[in-house]
Amino acid sequence: MAIDLDDLNEIARLDSEDVLAAVERFADQCREGWEIGRAASGLPAADGIDSIVVLGMGGSGVSGDVIQSIVEPRLPIPFRVIKSYGPLPEWIGRNTLVFAVSYSGSTEETVAALEEAHSRGSRAVAISSGGPLADMAREYGLAHVRIPTGLQPRASLGYLTLPILAVLVQIGLVPDMQTDVDEAVDVLSDLASRCHRKLPADENPAKQLAARIHGRVPVIYGGSGLGATAAYRFKCDLNEYGKTPAFWHEIPELDHNEIVGWNQLADLTKQNFVLVFLRHAGEHERVQLRFEVTQSLVESSVADVIDVTAEGDGVIARLLSLILLTQLAAIYVGLRYEVDPGPVEVIQKLKSELANR
Repeated sequence: MAIDLDDLNEIARLDSEDVLAAVERFADQCREGWEIGRAASGLPAADGIDSIVVLGMGGSGVSGDVIQSIVEPRLPIPFRVIKSYGPLPEWIGRNTLVFAVSYSGSTEETVAALEEAHSRGSRAVAISSGGPLADMAREYGLAHVRIPTGLQPRASLGYLTLPILAVLVQIGLVPDMQTDVDEAVDVLSDLASRCHRKLPADENPAKQLAARIHGRVPVIYGGSGLGATAAYRFKCDLNEYGKTPAFWHEIPELDHNEIVGWNQLADLTKQNFVLVFLRHAGEHERVQLRFEVTQSLVESSVADVIDVTAEGDGVIARLLSLILLTQLAAIYVGLRYEVDPGPVEVIQKLKSELANR
């Protein structure tokens, strides 16, 4: 059983938290997140900083993956994303710039890791809508970038990501990227209009992608760096919005292991698995070739192979266009399964269990 994705009343009935609307305005989120970061005060000095770390989990932690993909290729210092309580690596200390990112401000792993980073004298910036992170920033005299409340973390990527980039620009660790941000906002606005719920499925690329995934187990492949980040994000969005299993890997690494795994159980995978390739214009030429050869070797073991191509010229536009299209598709997958894409009851039960122990 699957609902008609052109039935707006049915979408409104199922989507109790209106996460679809939040993602449809992703372009505005990115613009506002950039402006919030550019207006941040009390930021640490960049003099002597020899490393950058982003602390975060889930929909907040992926902000570090996004920024790493954007800036690391041109950054003269190491950049690391840590998704854990700790212990933190010994090299994190007084010359490390630490971003602690949690939409709610209460993610226990992030709060614990920030506590340790602060004890080592790290220069920290907290990004949250409030919560214990905001309290810690006030108590310890750290910079706090406050973002709007009332959304799901996974539906707040613009607010969680663009402030990090803006702060890096503000303190001079990366060159101004205003032009790139402006291009990305334009690309995202155009893409959102073409994927809006009001557009019928035969004209809507997000609904079309959802229809090809629905009823199957998606395996998402992206090229290392930008494509891999988008693939991981799509996997997580399918889990949380679609309440469905999904898996991801990156080329070229998967060509040294996972590709062999398609040799068995072809009767099962041919009926139930679909490959999604996330592509962009900046791929290494050998990665481009590997996509082609990989498909030729595994396509007989899957039900479908889908190519999704990034839009825009700059790296920000390319990465975020992949994320926007696939996030909308993930919501539509959930709706086709007739589930509410917003609530994540299993995660809430997990948190409740942990709080009682």
